[in-house]
Amino acid sequence: MILTIHRGSKQIGGSCVELRSDSGARILLDVGMPLAQPDGSDWPRGTMTRPSDELRREGVLPNIDGLYGDSSPEVSALILSHAHLDHYGLAHHVHPGVPVYGSRGTIEMLRASKLFIPGAVIPSDLREFPADGTISIASFSVRGIPVDHAAPDSRALLVEADGQRLLYSGDLRAHGNRRHLFDDLPEAAGRIDVLILEGTTVGQPQGSHGFANEADVELRLSELLRLDGGLVVIIASGQNIDRAVSVYRAALATGRELVIDPYQAYILMTLKNVYPEAPQFDSPSVRVKFISNHVAKLKDAGLWGLACQMSRAGKVTSEQIAANPSKFVFLARSSKATSALLRYLAPATHPTIVWSQWRGYLDKGGPVQSFCAESGINPLVIHSGGHAHTEDLAEIAYRINPGAVVPIHTEAASQFAAFIPNVRIVMDGEAVEVTSLIAD
Repeated sequence: MILTIHRGSKQIGGSCVELRSDSGARILLDVGMPLAQPDGSDWPRGTMTRPSDELRREGVLPNIDGLYGDSSPEVSALILSHAHLDHYGLAHHVHPGVPVYGSRGTIEMLRASKLFIPGAVIPSDLREFPADGTISIASFSVRGIPVDHAAPDSRALLVEADGQRLLYSGDLRAHGNRRHLFDDLPEAAGRIDVLILEGTTVGQPQGSHGFANEADVELRLSELLRLDGGLVVIIASGQNIDRAVSVYRAALATGRELVIDPYQAYILMTLKNVYPEAPQFDSPSVRVKFISNHVAKLKDAGLWGLACQMSRAGKVTSEQIAANPSKFVFLARSSKATSALLRYLAPATHPTIVWSQWRGYLDKGGPVQSFCAESGINPLVIHSGGHAHTEDLAEIAYRINPGAVVPIHTEAASQFAAFIPNVRIVMDGEAVEVTSLIAD
């Protein structure tokens, strides 16, 4: 089996891994959108949906023959680890004849993005992992093993071919609400020849990814909701189900009602079987604040009946929130709709704004950040990141005990060897035999 990291050996985001069996069969693991341009600036709006040939010439799309629509497909499948753009964001460029696999949660998130996000494009041939999580593709066997991450239903990908076993971690952590998935991973994976291990936090200052764990986030939110006398607005990713659970538990513990919008309500509903602990629009003390464009999206998708169900279950109006702000905690995103609502509510509610995602996004600016600057509000940062701490990476590598560890999704691959044995650096574009990595 030959391993090629097309992107990810020296950067966080944009991961793309190719595996080729001795028979010549090829599969890809993730094909993500890079988080930033080479100079560190944000990509222009609409970059992901530009023509494939342009993006390939510019290096945004990895230069992989037989993957795109300009030639007959030579790749047997693309398998996605999870539904974050830096892992799936370029998947719609693959040839329509290449099937794209993912977990149920990953597929649901991609479909939700198509429903709610203007201009979102997803692959045409989406396929869910079978119940046992294993798929046979050409000469490969691929199994998705559940891991805890800030994206719903994330998977590490175990690939077997030519008598070799390779485990691609995707993104994972040990400090979320599903620690047991991290603890169970070594036994679930079994013997591993090569571990391709994400290292987002390696080389970064301690504490740069927020609180130590999700339990600390929930505790801090509970304290805030108990002491704050007004409306508390928590800005978080709609995909972060752990955070929705933490906010809901904190609301219940302090006698507040959780306010969500139709997008968040839809996400939580579609993942109900995957996350039975997640709040639903008809759960006790949950209210839905309707946003017109969300309702329009549901109606256009033939889901007007669902919008009506949400309304009957617990619709709350802006006026109700303004009249009794201390009764509510609003879970929202940094969007124009949220900032417009905050401008309406602010005179009556004097809201406390909590930034509950990576601080780097706060520093980049956006609609809610602009509102805070205009209103003289200093957001509180209460967050715990989606990536394993360095000591947890060392633990999982020790327990799996592979023949070799290959860093990915990191800006500090050279630092892995300080805390993990048998590290092998594979550079972007370098094709290497798996057996040679073990033998080195």
